[in-house]
Amino acid sequence: MSVVTNGLRLRCLRCGFIGYGNMGLCPRCGFPLVTEPRGLLRVDRREPSIWRYGSVLNRGGRVVTLGEGFTRVRRVGGVLVKDESRNPTGSFMDRGSAVFISNVGGGEVRVGFEEDFTLSLAVYAGLVGVGVRVYVSPDTAGAYQELLRLAMMSNVTIEFRDSGGDVDVAYGHPLILDGVKTIAYELYEQVGEVDGVVLPMERGYLALAIYEGFRELREWGFIGEIPRFVLAKHRLGDVSEVGEWLVSVGARVVDVDDGDIVRAMIDLAKSGLYVKPISAMAYAAASSLGGDYVVVVTGTGIKEYRVGRGFAGLTKLQEAVLKVLEGSGPMTAYQVWERLGGVATIQGVYKALGSLVRKGLVVDDYEVHGNRKVKVFRALSNY
Repeated sequence: MSVVTNGLRLRCLRCGFIGYGNMGLCPRCGFPLVTEPRGLLRVDRREPSIWRYGSVLNRGGRVVTLGEGFTRVRRVGGVLVKDESRNPTGSFMDRGSAVFISNVGGGEVRVGFEEDFTLSLAVYAGLVGVGVRVYVSPDTAGAYQELLRLAMMSNVTIEFRDSGGDVDVAYGHPLILDGVKTIAYELYEQVGEVDGVVLPMERGYLALAIYEGFRELREWGFIGEIPRFVLAKHRLGDVSEVGEWLVSVGARVVDVDDGDIVRAMIDLAKSGLYVKPISAMAYAAASSLGGDYVVVVTGTGIKEYRVGRGFAGLTKLQEAVLKVLEGSGPMTAYQVWERLGGVATIQGVYKALGSLVRKGLVVDDYEVHGNRKVKVFRALSNY
């Protein structure tokens, strides 16, 4: 694998180490490293993706994108929800995959199986012809949906063995966190001042990346203070090393039990958000806090994914719409309707596009047209 990281400036938020190169952990204290911005923040408001912040993101000689980022914020049950299920593979991991693969010059990336992360990385690698070798531990339980989807991708090779640490990238790599921190930039743009951010504990990488994004915004003078961070964890879970550091700089830990998680999943599903238990855990914690806390949620992948460009099970109108999209760049529903030449109503085209999005054959996104944000659609041939 060829990764452009020679000029990558890295920082340890815990001990203050600053260095250059391709390191994942601080050589001085072992804490996860974050990237230093490559410049000052200038927002390209014409770009409705993480690359509106391209002035600070560390990329190689190209930009790889599927329109990830700039996801909407909506209020559900009194809680502000940052809906990361709107990303191409349904996860905030797409932000990190876009930045990391933009730094890969070719060859093959070796990675351990980590559900959403590995799937996202493989999809983005496939866009530029980069192979992905996935090591799956024989002891791996569950996550069969992600594993099967990986198995059906032409650029993926699966080996059933422990990686033994012989990988090129893992969730927590500085370039992955570089993309994930754009969530903080977007919250500043979309919401402004908030009471705080509620995030699942897990290993703490999501919270660390978003904290770094807000720290940079404060350093640049865009905000006066970093929002309060609340880390939600299962009542029987432990506080991670990253979580302990975040607590040392002001974060709060809230325990959540199983009943609250299930109720949160149901409440979110009724609002059209199908999230994993770990996202529901954060929503449950935020619901108990009051005030304008923002919760970041990731989707479950509950929709019908298909592989390749087969049209089995599609209506004739869905087939026609998909063929139009596969032969062009992003298009609005009106543009698709015009291209079809009057064979269907505009309402029928909207309905067909919605069905194709749910099937995983088309992704919807937004572009800036003048002063308006307009929904556009593009075909995804990866699934």
